[in-house]
Amino acid sequence: MIISNSQIRSLIAMYANQDKKEAQSPGKGLKKFNEEAYQISVSSDAQAYMTAKEAISTLPEIREDRLANIRKLVQSGTYEVTDEEVAEKMIGRTLVDKLV
Repeated sequence: MIISNSQIRSLIAMYANQDKKEAQSPGKGLKKFNEEAYQISVSSDAQAYMTAKEAISTLPEIREDRLANIRKLVQSGTYEVTDEEVAEKMIGRTLVDKLV
């Protein structure tokens, strides 16, 4: 998943606005929590999601093997990217930025 700078900025702004609203109305909407009145159950789909998320979090952020291969191609002058690949990435990134 690609996360663009504009997506990050919009999320930061959203959380900042939320924090401002909460700071302006302290105590509003707070109720006493009764632990005994609530039961939590996690579906098998949610459990599978959490397991997958944990497995993914252990993976390195950069795939060193792929990076080494690309680095070798660039250094040897044989790394090529087609015009279509560049255009596809540019359009995809623009669409993601506009949607968020």
